[in-house]
Amino acid sequence: MTRYMTRIVLLSVAVGLSWTAPAQQEAPVPNKAQRLVFMDDHLRDVDKGSVLNYDFSSQTKDEQKLTDTVRVTVTDVLDDGTRNLEFVFLSGKNHIDFEPAVGYVGGNPVVIHVLEWDISRMVRATGGSNNYLRNAIRRSFKQPEVESTEIAFQGDKVPATRVVVRPFVNDPNIERFPVYANKSYEFIFSDRVPGSVYRIHTLVPGDKAGEIYIEEQLTFSRVTPAG
Repeated sequence: MTRYMTRIVLLSVAVGLSWTAPAQQEAPVPNKAQRLVFMDDHLRDVDKGSVLNYDFSSQTKDEQKLTDTVRVTVTDVLDDGTRNLEFVFLSGKNHIDFEPAVGYVGGNPVVIHVLEWDISRMVRATGGSNNYLRNAIRRSFKQPEVESTEIAFQGDKVPATRVVVRPFVNDPNIERFPVYANKSYEFIFSDRVPGSVYRIHTLVPGDKAGEIYIEEQLTFSRVTPAG
């Protein structure tokens, strides 16, 4: 297993893809949000040679806005339905070199990639622990907000599901990173969107009402052929 795929698997375990119960205890059953965000086969209708393109933006108060792109390429669909994937996550100094995945099945990897980026940014800003922040995100999916909604997609209104979690509300150690106390993570999925992920949006509000301190967003753009 490659170094970056190892990182993906470790993060997946942290946020809920792996359900290993203590000895002699029944494994917990994933709830609707955990299944939707991390476990459903989001790539089931994405053909070989397809590239899922996403627009990415990141804005921190009083800093220049970052705009970039993310791509997930299906290089092959194997006989068992699993997929070989390649990734391009951002560019230049922000690029993360996620190495290709072989025989992949499960949720859209772009979710894990965005969380990897998000956690690494928080660690750099606070000097905190990767594992602590990952565990906070994992726990927050036990009590998510889940609602049906609609999105505008390709000129139509289509059904979607919105999941929101707030990992650091009531965190006992929030004094170590108070800026994230009210940080929210919003995930919007729709079966009508190739790869299912329509938007991932994180928001850190500022001190004043209506003020935004950090806002990051990944939004589905289009499917293009590889090459």
